[in-house]
Amino acid sequence: MTPDLELRPFQKRFLSRALAPDVRTAALSLPRGNGKSTLVAWLAKRALTPGDPLHVPGAESHIVAASVGQSRRTVFKLLREYVDDDPAYRVAESVNNCHVHHRPSGARISILAANGRGAQGLVRVPWLFADEPGAWAVNDGQVQHEAIQTAQGKPGSKLRVIYIGTLAPADSGWWHDLVHGGSGGSTHVTLLQGDADKWDRWPEIRRCNPLMATFAESRATLLEERDKARSDTRLAAAFKSYRLNLPAADEAVTLLTVADWKAVCGRQVPEANGDPPVVGIDMGQSRAWSSAVAVWPSGRCEAIAVAPGIPSIEAQEKRDRVPAGRYQRLVDEGLLFVADGVNVPSPAILMAHVGLVWRPRYVLADYFRVKELRDHQPGGVRLVPRRPLWSHAAEDIRALRRIAKDGPLACDPASRPLIEASLAVAKVENDKAGNVRLVKSTNNTARDDVCAALILAAGGVTRAKPRAAVKAVVCGG
Repeated sequence: MTPDLELRPFQKRFLSRALAPDVRTAALSLPRGNGKSTLVAWLAKRALTPGDPLHVPGAESHIVAASVGQSRRTVFKLLREYVDDDPAYRVAESVNNCHVHHRPSGARISILAANGRGAQGLVRVPWLFADEPGAWAVNDGQVQHEAIQTAQGKPGSKLRVIYIGTLAPADSGWWHDLVHGGSGGSTHVTLLQGDADKWDRWPEIRRCNPLMATFAESRATLLEERDKARSDTRLAAAFKSYRLNLPAADEAVTLLTVADWKAVCGRQVPEANGDPPVVGIDMGQSRAWSSAVAVWPSGRCEAIAVAPGIPSIEAQEKRDRVPAGRYQRLVDEGLLFVADGVNVPSPAILMAHVGLVWRPRYVLADYFRVKELRDHQPGGVRLVPRRPLWSHAAEDIRALRRIAKDGPLACDPASRPLIEASLAVAKVENDKAGNVRLVKSTNNTARDDVCAALILAAGGVTRAKPRAAVKAVVCGG
């Protein structure tokens, strides 16, 4: 018998498709506080209930959570409430192991932590219910997701997966790609997300919180949080992420806000003519990419990057824990070049593109890397060193933010995927003097290289003085 739960209309609509016979992967993403963990526990109890369509006698299904401890406090606690008074169920709960066993039928639900160790061994599992995948550790969450996909692809596998969670706290990655990929084939997605331009309006907040808006106490909480967020950007970021399902990093550590990047992409992109661009170059070390960004005085912006050929692009995707095919798409679109046969690319590919395609006014690069670039310096291209000081970085970042917010920065559509991928991982930090700089990744897996080049180019083009106009002289006969 199915346990009692009064489903809300949005839950009924989701489940009508998620549980359809032709759907193997379903995802429901909505703001916090709208019954996600309760719905996961209810589905798990159905899998333990003889006579229910979700029940498979003798089979073990799983609930996947960020950790066993997190699950004990939320979804497993709710599942226990469903079964504690029924002697047909045996509940086992410890620090590292939580499961519920239905003795008569042999059906069992166990908790898996979203980590590399727990990602293996998904054999003959009929159901997997994923609770708050956005809270899974970034790397281990990707490993877990890949293991689930592998298990679904095994011959004879009947594994069906239901993901339920908020997009935050992560602001990119496999969970975002799954949700934004939408429905298609054997996948069904329901996304309840607010409009960024209406984030503080009650009708929009109410629409995105169909369960919380039903209760007076919850309504009061939402309105109180909204009022505080209006005057504090850090609280606004959290409110958008968790109450509107619009992942928004704290603006104190964000290079560009979502609104400013939207403004950049919304402007008409000028032609690549007139005064030449200023180019910023960031040379990667070890296995990192190298990147170049050109910004014209008119505001036009283009970007390219070079990745090592060893390991392969596919191996780099796995190493960096990004969705399969993400880097390859950049290669296919001509934004990411591959230095075949080498672990560390030389500047040759970047500098050839800079000299032949962009023909810049000058090139800005880190003071300590200019010597490497000079060995491949095209004729007529001037190299200008930029010292890596907090004050210089702050000047360049302020310049980038200014031309992004107020114009004229306008990104060429072809270059947007590369810059957006970098913006998603680029973070900045502030010192006590009010200076700000980009926090470079220490493991060479966060692709912030493009943003480093963008910052240099934006600062350079802002400081560059317009070229003097040539006066025409009219000679009389």
